[in-house]
Amino acid sequence: MHPLLASIFIFTSTLWLSFHPNNAENDLQTYIIHVSLPEDNINFESYYRSFLPRVALHSEDDQPSRIIHSYRHVASGFSARLSSDEVKEMEKKNGFISATPQKMLALHTTHTPDFLGLQQHFGVWEESNYGRGVIIGVLDTGITPSHPSFHDNNMPPPPAKWKGKCEFSGTITCNIKLIGARNFLGGSTDPTFDQEGHGTHTSSTAAGNFVDEANVFGNANGRSAGMAPLAHIAMYKVCALHGCPNDAILAAIDAAIDDGVDIISISIGGPYKSFYDDYTAVGSFAAMQNGVSVITSAGNNGPGRAMLFNEAPWTLTVGASTHDRKIIATTVLGNGESYDGQSLFQSKNFPRTLFPVVYSEETAQCEPGALKAAQVEGKIVICDSNNTLINYHGQAVKDAGGVAMILVNTKVFGDTILEIAHVLPATILSFADGEKIKAYIKSSVTARVGIDFKGTKMGFNDAPSIAAFSSRGPNKLSPGILKPDIIGPGLNILAAWPFSLEDINSTFNIMSGTSMSCPHLSGIVALLKIEHPDWSPAAIKSAIMTTADQSNHEGQPILDERKFLADVLAIGSGHVNPSKASNPGLIYDINPMNYTQYLCGLGYTNMEIGFIAHQIVNCSLISSISEAELNYPSYSIILGAEIQKYTRIVTNVGDGNTTYFVSITQIPGVHTLVEPTKLVFTEVNQQARYMISFTQTGEISGHFVEGSISWISDNHVVRSPISIKLLLSNNGNNNFSTELSWKVNVVSLKFLFINVSVRRSSMYMKNNTINLASGRRPLQISCQTSQTMAVGLLRKHSAAVS
Repeated sequence: MHPLLASIFIFTSTLWLSFHPNNAENDLQTYIIHVSLPEDNINFESYYRSFLPRVALHSEDDQPSRIIHSYRHVASGFSARLSSDEVKEMEKKNGFISATPQKMLALHTTHTPDFLGLQQHFGVWEESNYGRGVIIGVLDTGITPSHPSFHDNNMPPPPAKWKGKCEFSGTITCNIKLIGARNFLGGSTDPTFDQEGHGTHTSSTAAGNFVDEANVFGNANGRSAGMAPLAHIAMYKVCALHGCPNDAILAAIDAAIDDGVDIISISIGGPYKSFYDDYTAVGSFAAMQNGVSVITSAGNNGPGRAMLFNEAPWTLTVGASTHDRKIIATTVLGNGESYDGQSLFQSKNFPRTLFPVVYSEETAQCEPGALKAAQVEGKIVICDSNNTLINYHGQAVKDAGGVAMILVNTKVFGDTILEIAHVLPATILSFADGEKIKAYIKSSVTARVGIDFKGTKMGFNDAPSIAAFSSRGPNKLSPGILKPDIIGPGLNILAAWPFSLEDINSTFNIMSGTSMSCPHLSGIVALLKIEHPDWSPAAIKSAIMTTADQSNHEGQPILDERKFLADVLAIGSGHVNPSKASNPGLIYDINPMNYTQYLCGLGYTNMEIGFIAHQIVNCSLISSISEAELNYPSYSIILGAEIQKYTRIVTNVGDGNTTYFVSITQIPGVHTLVEPTKLVFTEVNQQARYMISFTQTGEISGHFVEGSISWISDNHVVRSPISIKLLLSNNGNNNFSTELSWKVNVVSLKFLFINVSVRRSSMYMKNNTINLASGRRPLQISCQTSQTMAVGLLRKHSAAVS
């Protein structure tokens, strides 16, 4: 096995990385500095330099200044290496607003075009000319320019608007496929080569050119292509092995806008407390204002709820699904039963016989150094996965003399199986099948098992399903916006790779994660840009969301890793369908100013919104809107006792003369009403308005409920999913039952309160008293403020609980 593989994650969990100063000896950190801009035209470089303390203007090293990046489109400010004392000095200067320490974010095919209905000389690919002429900017670890996926056969020259740069050195350079490559890692002068593989993989998934006989170890063999095989690629290197600094991400988005990209693909993420702190969201807002679509990954923190990243409504947030190809390695039992698992490494010479098997509490973890040869030599070892490095368990079994390994998924991962290049003959089984095999072993003192390597198989019609690792909603930063928006293929995706695996001249690899689903959607957006060049980023997103599939290839509902029905917090609007998205019938468009009104409604300050929107904002002079009032193609409602009504505007982009009728999938415990029930259009681009209302009707079980509305014509179904979080039951006294963990500011509100963390609790207002009951003695807290304010507080803080 290639030595590099021992240190590569099969998918990268988007965890928060700790920050380390760039220069600990000099107490220097990288800060992102936000400043106000004077109204007059300015020289940005000179103005930003004026904020640096005198000592920082002439540092002792070879650089004349410590400024790393100067921002123009995405923010008013710059990033620089400064000490904490220098920042304090800078704070005294007129125009200074804030200084935020740099944070690190983490990185989050031959068959998927066919799986998504993209076929050569037919349908969407032909109608969109394979994305010819669109420029996709990829923010990642770099790229391998010599890879065959980036050859420029049949490629047109870059569009005249392209102003980017190619910063490779020596004889290696860009071509008319890979038209740009820049490194934004502060302090690095290295070329934009990919040392990790992630950027090469994602770039080729979005827009790799056609490559024949692509495979890994002979498996998944076929013609490789990205979603938009004739689109141009521009790589912006913002990540290295240690992570992705957010000042580099902001600088890369700034440059991509200037360079003239059409789409920005960002398979990177991390947790934030607000959009103001999220520099991916800040940069993406500027891109959206300039007509650039930004596609982001939802993160790999599933299947738990409220763990997704990239939650801003102006980006398209993508979760990960399965597809219908598997590389099979079947476990055969001595009692005649067999269970299909998966393995990227298919042993060609493994005996088709049964071996003694080892599984016990002592051996189950298969930790390196813990297995004894006397226990496992000459046997097949069953190991319980802990979702760690790809060859953690296999190497331990191999070192101890085991002949093969059966790795059993965790209960959390369930039926989601990662195809891994193991270091010995091995297979991975679902949790449920693993439990059956363990039961067989316990039932027989002469238990024996074998592994039958069957290679690549196609046509598994239970796909798509949601991958276990794909992050779920609800949206923490904006609960009134449903995220993820969409799901696309992200499990076991074959795409370009910089390194040869083992001794085989292979330049492809299989990886999993929402990092892989994100570029699938980036390429599909490129196809839609060709077919509809006048559509805004919001219009394109609407087309993708309202035409998404709700069923797998068997016609059954999409399932999750447990084989339960997947809910809207996992799949958003559903699974992408490129053919339907190219002709959606109706779209929900959003003007950039509407996002500013939405941010005012969220309660951000004028300064914070000005930083996000890169303009002067005064919320008192514009009409704020609530989250649910944004003209979004889906609904996420926090519903109490009062009726809620919202207006949506749809634009006809289908047939000139057409009529749509509404169809409502009613929600248990909620009455949904749409008025009018019929929309009549007489021309293309005509708009129509409808009102939707939600009313709670009674006691129901469960915290979240869901449904949908669809506008249906002779040729189109335009569907919007609905997620409702219920706060209050309709029993007359405004009780509500939920799990709460919240705090109230006792100083500013001038009443006595405590921090409460209660399960199975009820809370209600009566006679200016908060009543809290938790199965023990009720707690009453008298409020020295109005009942209206107190009820508002209860709603505000309970609404923040997910």
